Amino acid sequence: MTQTITLGCRAEFAFGPYGGAELFFADIDGDGQMEVLAYQGPAVFGAGLYRVWPKVAAAFPQSVCLSAFRKDGTRLWTYGQPNPTDRSYICHAHESCVATGDVNGDGVAEVALADGDRIVLLDGPTGKVRAERRLPEDNYYIVQILGQKVACGEAALVVKNGEGGYGAWRYGEPVLGLGADLATVWGPVAVPGGGHHIIPLDLDNTGAKEFLIGYCLVHPGGQQRCIVPGLDPATVDASSSHVDYTDILQRSGQPPIIGFAGSDKAYLVVHGEGTRFVKPDKHVQGCAVGRFRTDSEWQMAVYNDDGPMVLYDQNGTELWRVPTQERWPLGAPRTCAGHEFHRNRPVVKLTLASRDYLLYTDGGWPWAMDGDGRIAVEFEPPANSRQPETQIPDGTRADDMGYGFGTQIVDWNGDGKPCAVVYDRRHLWMFPATKPA
Repeated sequence: MTQTITLGCRAEFAFGPYGGAELFFADIDGDGQMEVLAYQGPAVFGAGLYRVWPKVAAAFPQSVCLSAFRKDGTRLWTYGQPNPTDRSYICHAHESCVATGDVNGDGVAEVALADGDRIVLLDGPTGKVRAERRLPEDNYYIVQILGQKVACGEAALVVKNGEGGYGAWRYGEPVLGLGADLATVWGPVAVPGGGHHIIPLDLDNTGAKEFLIGYCLVHPGGQQRCIVPGLDPATVDASSSHVDYTDILQRSGQPPIIGFAGSDKAYLVVHGEGTRFVKPDKHVQGCAVGRFRTDSEWQMAVYNDDGPMVLYDQNGTELWRVPTQERWPLGAPRTCAGHEFHRNRPVVKLTLASRDYLLYTDGGWPWAMDGDGRIAVEFEPPANSRQPETQIPDGTRADDMGYGFGTQIVDWNGDGKPCAVVYDRRHLWMFPATKPA
């Protein structure tokens, strides 16, 4: 039997009142080191469609706040006022409310904040407002920065709706292209399968980035092209078939492999070569493409909301299908009983000693599964990871109220070696992805 690997915590800091419902990691001051951005706010619940719901209104945050920290916990700046710490606030689909990158080509990073009916651009090193614009509706909570200089009339960043649309707009619609000054350069438009996730990338190795939105590459000029062969964009149901998450496996000298978690189906595409397979399932919420086992070149893992986790080989053969489980090594908060968890980034890929693992982070303390579907990696829980008991409204998801933990894989030390960063609204813990001696 494979021995379970236990990773130990090597860094911890407390956020105090400035902790976020979600964290973002980037070098925002040009010092070559990663900083931490902590977001407080309602995210998609800020739209008028949702803030009137009784369970949302009962726990709506008092303010929107974004704070930047160094890795030692030193706070660099704060935009807005932090929410009171004596009550939990509700926040959902917060994974895309903030983006970082050089918007205008001046070599200095900006931080973009999508806040419903407005977009704010902050100076990375200082947090000062560089630009702010009003948006046509109050449901724009997804933003992404292209990260390269663009021509006049092209989008340096895009914002989009990630939930219910107004008027004739469907779920996840529309998308707006904005210039470096935040003026609208194209849109609003619908992008098939737009969903919740945007990636800026140069998929064709032309030296020019595009936005991967839903099933389409969107040029900074606004032109769209579907990159899933065999999929007719006109037939994509915006509600039931939108992209919840996209994972890309880059290969040296070979076409990238793209996995789409498309709600009602999973898609595996070798870019420029074709669609390898399409797999319907109950609710494909997350995916990861990697080498989780050695009997095939690569595999695609699919996570359904609340399980099961499924692994396919490169030809689409189902290798296994196993349930997932919430694990609370220090005890589950009693207040979570009867409340679901539903993060927009429920699984991530953890690479450890040249092997990939599936890291589960959709409820409880994280753990990782190997290519045989067994829990193979655990994280030693720090004492401060025990979450306090607070009262939360009936009908809310526990993670929307601050329970459970997020996990991201980041280059914490700037040495190219991945680390798992686990966090909640109060603390952050860093675990190097190296096997204990």
